Amino acid sequence: MADLTTNYMGLELSNPIVAASSGLTGTIEGVLHCAQAGVGAIVLKSIFEEQIISEVEGLYPVDHQSLAHPEAYDYIKAYGRDHAVDRYLTLIEQSKAKTKLPIIASIHCETAGAWTEFAAKVEDVGADALELNVYLPPTQLVQSAADLERVYHDVVQVVKKTVKIPVSLKVGWHFTALAGFLSTLGQKVDALVIFNRFQRMDIDIDKVALISGSASSKESELQEILRWTSILSGRISADLAATTGIHSGAGVIKALLAGATVAQVATALYRHGFGHMSEMLNEVVDWMEAHGYNSVDEFRGILSRAKTNTPDAYERVQFMKLSVSTDPK
Repeated sequence: MADLTTNYMGLELSNPIVAASSGLTGTIEGVLHCAQAGVGAIVLKSIFEEQIISEVEGLYPVDHQSLAHPEAYDYIKAYGRDHAVDRYLTLIEQSKAKTKLPIIASIHCETAGAWTEFAAKVEDVGADALELNVYLPPTQLVQSAADLERVYHDVVQVVKKTVKIPVSLKVGWHFTALAGFLSTLGQKVDALVIFNRFQRMDIDIDKVALISGSASSKESELQEILRWTSILSGRISADLAATTGIHSGAGVIKALLAGATVAQVATALYRHGFGHMSEMLNEVVDWMEAHGYNSVDEFRGILSRAKTNTPDAYERVQFMKLSVSTDPK
């Protein structure tokens, strides 16, 4: 039988498929469903920085920004009334008590502010690791690339000083020099999760209003994840978690071949149900046996750029072939 065991951030996983942070992992019922489905680890649904601050300070401070966005202000106040922090800590405790899986807490943040002390509480109640989901779309006209990147470094620095458990950082791809930026971050965290999916925007032409776009990923999005996973694998010290567009066992295999330590999934479970996990795992096992691999470590990263003698030349040639071809594929 193929050995799927995986070491992610020093945590021992039975297999490299991780339930990503989503509504599926926001309740103890969902966590148990994921565990029974056979995932290797679970990232709990994120708690937001604003929720933490709201409860820590008793009330989200009223300022010109909050008054300018009354809908957001009311929403945050409601979270405070619902005792979001206590409920989140309880979810961690219940998840650890009722499953044997590594439980990774998740915080959705945008600053290195007062909320960071909450990370210590996450550790105290038993979380095995912490995933920081930094949401900073580069939309400010007066914000430089250096200013944006500094926030990520500040968040990581403060949290790493606060906790001893492993810390991963989930990032987007909107950076000027992405490889260099992630390489620097990879020296400070235990894992990088690539990539964050920023909120999509759409327009309702009947109501003439802005609306949210689809939160679900598409399989085609995996191609960009594979590119950057391959670029980073074997060249940075941090583990790599591939996420977005992984809908099947084939997607997991591709991510591992590119050099990912684990593959995070959410949309596939929403779309096909928890039973889809066994199908994905079986697909990975069948492929490994067909290709003569006994363990995941034997083929992880063999198609990364670090394993290629001339990666830049190869990519250049492929671009030239595509550009001069009459075939739209």
